[in-house]
Amino acid sequence: MQRIAVPTGSHNPDGHTEAEILDALHAVSGSRMLTFRYDLLDSDNTYLQALDGLVEQGKVSQDWLADVKRKATFTIRDTGVINYLSDRIKPWVRLHLPPYGTDDWVEWPQGVFLLSSPKRSDDAAGTVTRQVDAYDQLQVLLDDKVSVRYTVTAGTVYTTEVATLLSSFTSNITPSAATVPADLEWDPGTTKLKIINELLGAVNYESLSFDENGVAIVRPYTSPTERAAEYTYADNQIGVIVPGVDQMLDLFGVANQWTLVVSEPDQDPISSTYTNNDPGSPLSTVNRGRTIVDFRDQQKAADQATLDDLAARLAFEASQVYEALEFTSALMPIHSGNDILRFEYSRFAVAAKYAEQSWVMDLAAGATMKHRIRRVVNV
Repeated sequence: MQRIAVPTGSHNPDGHTEAEILDALHAVSGSRMLTFRYDLLDSDNTYLQALDGLVEQGKVSQDWLADVKRKATFTIRDTGVINYLSDRIKPWVRLHLPPYGTDDWVEWPQGVFLLSSPKRSDDAAGTVTRQVDAYDQLQVLLDDKVSVRYTVTAGTVYTTEVATLLSSFTSNITPSAATVPADLEWDPGTTKLKIINELLGAVNYESLSFDENGVAIVRPYTSPTERAAEYTYADNQIGVIVPGVDQMLDLFGVANQWTLVVSEPDQDPISSTYTNNDPGSPLSTVNRGRTIVDFRDQQKAADQATLDDLAARLAFEASQVYEALEFTSALMPIHSGNDILRFEYSRFAVAAKYAEQSWVMDLAAGATMKHRIRRVVNV
């Protein structure tokens, strides 16, 4: 997803070009200016009002590998305006373009968040505040569990069933023609998020996510090697990287053979084994002189070809997890989830493409942003 060009749901009232926005983000004029605002939404994500002056502090984080991928914390002046049991908050980061004072800006949403209702606190001046932990809408599906055995009958289109489970959400679903080969069942007490993600995994889709506008995203998995970089972080003259980068590489326990088995009632068992025997890979069975097996016998897959793709995907992802970089940058409100970045850092002689695993940023002027990225390489 190209975030710089201000996607649907963001605001770019004066139609600034990507180059103009990048120049402002990189402070080409010598400085940059960011402000922050918060919308109050109801349980249907319908706008209620602006929370002007009520949110004193905010922080947003995104972790692509977590069940609930996007989280936030807010310090909120408690005036009785917010219903913490049903209302939601949508924060925005606004980038002002020079010359400042001309009311010229672009802005990006940072997610739609359900709210907890912790204890209230007051200070000597009598101001009452709440420290609120907040979660994206994946939390709804994590909390919602089926009360009886849940069955998806043979012949059902996988993505049609996912759409049914997501019927109460705004969603963007890329349809698949694949159908369930035999009845699938889940026990009472299974979360709807688990059911959805297992259905998506069976057709080699990404796990479910909600984007920064609160829309459920259902789309096929695409290897990072096949995706173009959407932004470049570099330690050059206009770079926004803060010195102090950590590089991690731990290959000891990485498997070099993956076996996946599908065993469902009324479906013939199928299995797939993917072995890394590449002489050019330092982790291969050839170079290590031993086999380290990752065996999974509760796999769901539509057919043999999909299972083979899943085994290859698992092997690829396992090989890339173990080379990671952690770095800090100026606050960059342009990110979504699982973005593909190019990272150029002369001190490590690094210039390569990475997938962003997680980020966290304080919504405050002058704040920095922490990133964890994984290199898209086979080892």
